Amino acid sequence: MTSTSRRIACFCETTFDAEIPERADLAADPEIEQLILDGTFMAVTCPACGKRLTPEYPFRLTGVKPWGEVVMVPEVDRVAFLRGALDYVGSPGRVVVGFPELSEKVLLAGAGRDDRVIEIMKYYLLTGSERSEPQESAEEVRVIYRGEEAGRHLFAIMGLREGEVGMARLADELYGRIASDVERRVAEDPFQDFCTPPWVSLRRVTGAEG
Repeated sequence: MTSTSRRIACFCETTFDAEIPERADLAADPEIEQLILDGTFMAVTCPACGKRLTPEYPFRLTGVKPWGEVVMVPEVDRVAFLRGALDYVGSPGRVVVGFPELSEKVLLAGAGRDDRVIEIMKYYLLTGSERSEPQESAEEVRVIYRGEEAGRHLFAIMGLREGEVGMARLADELYGRIASDVERRVAEDPFQDFCTPPWVSLRRVTGAEG
């Protein structure tokens, strides 16, 4: 793993230098997987107030089966990425925006699951949800994959109601049905809009750009 020194600003108005990872190889250093999944990767502690901070900086993760290289774009760079204005992205197998998506991709790679199938399952979750009338100030609805439990796929849903996180459990049979013809599905609307690499994410069609 290679790191670079970054200037970090804490909420307590303290600034300090910290070593932040900028590149790692998952195949060569499998311990990186656990650091990403448990949320301690790229986390730093303010020396003044002791607050734990999780800043996001561009990061490249190689050795990720089956995609090869995954590049993380910080959330603050999402609009620039969509406009094609970032020169550091290159041509990776996958792009993720923000740390939660990086964690998802690592989780799926370890389980040998197809991320396109998971994003289609998210789509069915959102389009099948009963929602109240959205408010103009409503935040983006986020669906985050949390892994498998007792033959079901777990999804956390945030943003449907303020301050609440919902959990959905979808049967593995649904995953299997989608996976059986995923190539046909991803070539058609609406799935091709968010399942075309490198950014395979439902947020391509549900996320705000501003």
